Amino acid sequence: MTLISTLNKADGSILRTYKNCKTGDIVHTLRYEIGGKGIGVKTIHCDSRENPYKIIDAAKNRYDVYEKTKDGSTVLKSNGKVTSFPNLIFNTVCERIFGK
Repeated sequence: MTLISTLNKADGSILRTYKNCKTGDIVHTLRYEIGGKGIGVKTIHCDSRENPYKIIDAAKNRYDVYEKTKDGSTVLKSNGKVTSFPNLIFNTVCERIFGK
């Protein structure tokens, strides 16, 4: 993965964008830090056309994975449970988490 860009946001978080040289896939990471220690990271995986398909939201005691289904809805995998949200459009989740 090659680092493409880094953006320091006003809230103290750091948004980094990476590109896979072989496949062209894009990964955005949003990292939160307090006092130089990481307290959480959100990662969005996109294909080579910037279409998101997976979000990982990780913190100290939490690891949530949101995945896009073929119909565009969202599936959440958290604590060994799988929850389907048929009315929640995956791209809306991306916009809320990353403000994109």
